Amino acid sequence: MSIESQIEKLVPKSLSEVTNNDELRLALATADEMQNLEAAVPESAISQTLTNWQIVVLHVTKNDGSFVNSPRLVGAVNETGESWMTSHVVAIDTGAGLVQTRNSVYRVVSPKASEVNLDYPYICATLHSWGLGKFGVPPFFF
Repeated sequence: MSIESQIEKLVPKSLSEVTNNDELRLALATADEMQNLEAAVPESAISQTLTNWQIVVLHVTKNDGSFVNSPRLVGAVNETGESWMTSHVVAIDTGAGLVQTRNSVYRVVSPKASEVNLDYPYICATLHSWGLGKFGVPPFFF
């Protein structure tokens, strides 16, 4: 078996293959979750413009059994094609094509990416860099 085919077998093909356990689960944002985030976002300094974007929600179970949902914007930087994953999304202005996170404002262009087209090695590496690799995330690193 070639190295390429061995690596291909390691790459997740869906968010549930990144991690899907009692402590951390990833999923595309539902229509209700997107609607709950809908708000006017002021067009301030745009951090990046992202294409092939999507909102991925980290569903985290806390020690007391309660749940925390943390939506994150993923996509590709328009100018470079570099993959990107943001901090917690606090608002989405779909009419203006703007997404506000805890730290920045992003412009999103083009249609949303389908789940199959997400950059799974990058998502895995980002989760590891955030200390979430311990939840069974495949071993991809920056």
